[in-house]
Amino acid sequence: MSVVTEGITKGHLLEVYSDPYITKVGHDHRPAAHIDHPLVTYLSAWTGNTFAGAFMAVRFTPIEIELHALLKRSAIKHSRALGNACLQWAFAQPIQRVTAYIIEGLEAAKNYCLKLGFKEEGRRRAACMQGGIVKDVYVLGMTRLDWSSR
Repeated sequence: MSVVTEGITKGHLLEVYSDPYITKVGHDHRPAAHIDHPLVTYLSAWTGNTFAGAFMAVRFTPIEIELHALLKRSAIKHSRALGNACLQWAFAQPIQRVTAYIIEGLEAAKNYCLKLGFKEEGRRRAACMQGGIVKDVYVLGMTRLDWSSR
């Protein structure tokens, strides 16, 4: 059974942010690292009794949450169920939309979001630098209506 729970231990945060599969999403001005901020909520992802990674939810506005998947490579076969559990948590909040920003070149992450029901809404051109290379960032979104219509 795949579930997400609100909150995460320091040990699990260290495990997530030391995993090479997860750290590859860091970019030049911001390495993949824990964010300690009142607008950030971490969700622990579990498959049975096994820690599978995390999701980071950033509440920038009262109606929108930005989501980031931080799932371990070993959790890929459960990623859709975990993603749906995360979205269920998100839409249990009083929000209207969820947004995901995906760095150009991370096509597996983009496809993951599309399979979960996100829609591609646009592209922020030259919005990020990764490995010294300027890249675009895809903007994907899911509204409450999208979620309830699935």
